[in-house]
Amino acid sequence: MSLRIGNYDDVGDVELIDDLADVGALSRGGRGGGRGRSGYGRAGQQGGYMQQRGYPARRMIPQIPGAPAVGIRLQPLGFPPVAFVLNSGQALSTTTRPQRPFKAKRLVVDIARTGATSTGLITITTLNIGTNNQFVSSGPIGAAAFAATAFDVNMELAACTTALDITVSYANTVVVTTTDRVDIATTMFGEAVG
Repeated sequence: MSLRIGNYDDVGDVELIDDLADVGALSRGGRGGGRGRSGYGRAGQQGGYMQQRGYPARRMIPQIPGAPAVGIRLQPLGFPPVAFVLNSGQALSTTTRPQRPFKAKRLVVDIARTGATSTGLITITTLNIGTNNQFVSSGPIGAAAFAATAFDVNMELAACTTALDITVSYANTVVVTTTDRVDIATTMFGEAVG
């Protein structure tokens, strides 16, 4: 039995269209079926999203024989590592640009310290997608909140298209001296179209 919603073939097509819109592959106005965030609406209902004439997902994403199916995948996004060293200052940023539409769900920060002066508190001062800071205030957040062992740190960040940079900015409360260093590796996990 197939459930028809608007001009989509079934619930699975609507979910795929919603997922593609969430990662920035489609505009939010392109969603159909009158579906709001609380559930599926009936035809003609004025709900969460503007109802428009839609296409079945299989027409938008054709299946190519021998090629993997295109869809939403949970994948990692790496950033270039940064290091607080002698004369590096107390603020550093790392930037990457996804090669496919990407919607971040979790940030993971790994910190490795070497030497007696590498004991400072590492904070994240901004997390920008394009020019938009994803924090709800201007205050910094301790990087340990995003450690690999941290609990319940999933987020709903803005979608990033392939033309936008994602930048994570760090600060250190202690000036690192001599050969001491604080190395930081940054990874984001999220949904990518591919």
